[in-house]
Amino acid sequence: MPLFFNFPNDWIAFLAFFTVIMVFIGISEVARNILKMPPEVSRKFVHVMVGILVSLAPFFLQTKPPMVILGVIFIILNYVAIRKGSLKGMHTRDRVSFGTVYFPIAFTILVLFFWDRNIIIFIVSMLVLAVSDTLATLVGEKVNSKSKFILWFDKKSWPGSIAFFLSSVLVIILSFPLYTYLLSSDPLPIIHLVSMALFASLAATLGEAVSKRGSDNLTLTLAAALAMDMYLFNLANGTLITLMTWFSFSAVLGYGAFKLKSLSVSGGFGAFLLGVFMFGTGGWATMLPLIGFFVLSSLLSKISDRSSPKDAVSSKGSQRDIVQVYANGGIPLIFALVWYITNFRIDWLYWGFLASLAAATADTWETEIGSYSKKLPLNILTWKRVEKGYSGGVSLIGTLGGLIGATVIALIAVLLGSIEMDRDLIILIVLSGFFGSIIDSILGASIQAKFQCVDCKKPTEKLAHCGQETRHVSGFRWFDNDWVNVAGTLSAGLIFMLVHYLMW
Repeated sequence: MPLFFNFPNDWIAFLAFFTVIMVFIGISEVARNILKMPPEVSRKFVHVMVGILVSLAPFFLQTKPPMVILGVIFIILNYVAIRKGSLKGMHTRDRVSFGTVYFPIAFTILVLFFWDRNIIIFIVSMLVLAVSDTLATLVGEKVNSKSKFILWFDKKSWPGSIAFFLSSVLVIILSFPLYTYLLSSDPLPIIHLVSMALFASLAATLGEAVSKRGSDNLTLTLAAALAMDMYLFNLANGTLITLMTWFSFSAVLGYGAFKLKSLSVSGGFGAFLLGVFMFGTGGWATMLPLIGFFVLSSLLSKISDRSSPKDAVSSKGSQRDIVQVYANGGIPLIFALVWYITNFRIDWLYWGFLASLAAATADTWETEIGSYSKKLPLNILTWKRVEKGYSGGVSLIGTLGGLIGATVIALIAVLLGSIEMDRDLIILIVLSGFFGSIIDSILGASIQAKFQCVDCKKPTEKLAHCGQETRHVSGFRWFDNDWVNVAGTLSAGLIFMLVHYLMW
């Protein structure tokens, strides 16, 4: 990358960037306290200026460690500021938001993954965050409540989302060729430039719309970067038509799952994005095992739902929302993305993906198949009988069902030819997934939040029961079943990596 200014070394450049960012923060504080500027305006000033500034980092330094450290510093600084209520020119809003923390997290991840891989994607994604996100907020604040909607947690607006989409298309179309020229790289044909801009902007718009407490600063940025990278990768490999076909088909699947009430609205959009990125990064090798998990698990959930009492103990139902989609598919997606970013050179990342997905499958099948047990399940720690559907409860038939579910994921990969017919490898994937589901049960029985209905006195995992708020009786209040699922799938991947390292 051509340097605009040649600092003596990159650490001097790091200090310069740090100083300028602190100056922007200082200006926002002065504007709020002395000039009485509305906090939202001062916050957006910092958002835009810092976003543009860090997008220019490659023009002032050549190595990424200083930028990684810069990102980490501001992750910590902004989090502490929010907790202590300081730097209100950046953080004061009508609702609690951690957007200023997600911003440097997004920046740090982009530096780690795209600084060496494709620096233009890093720059353009940061510009989308700085410009399009700000425009979406400004437009969204001007519309009435009838135009508002909520996909997950944060309130958004149709005009704001449209403004975000159109502006991000414009940012990509204008900036990508400019930085390509500065790098003296071959220009992208106009048809592909426009197509990539539309593809990446749609992914980023969904990432911006599906958010909680400012997480869109992270999700929209990563969605834009990954979508551009996937487009260019598939274009170079002659598989672009396949990617676009799957993009359309994934939208149909997400809508169909919503109509069949397997997914909520947020779950449908979340599954759509999950499917696009899973296929775009790993192709059928990652997509078919995911489809196997989702379709078979949804069928089991639907069947068991009809035979279960309506007043279930569990907080989950057969209709999954976006949190449940990513609680089960988030860790497998991370394995798939890292496998993709490493250009598929590290096989154990794909095997870790299978193990984590096997854990999600095993956990779901244990619950659904276990519901047919004639006896009440046993608490995995105390071996006392508990209500059906209560986290941490196990049964013989459910445990066998979980083992079968983990095996199904491995067999799908074998039939695809994604892994060889290696007995030891297959057994390790299956057992890692199975033990991940056991860890899921242990966490569910020990530290997962448990509640009791204040009216009927029944144990439950729900925040409300019999029409009123339940009483927290044990576990960490914030550690719900979704976090348990994340921990279970993560533990399966870690178990696989540890045993694989020791055995091979």
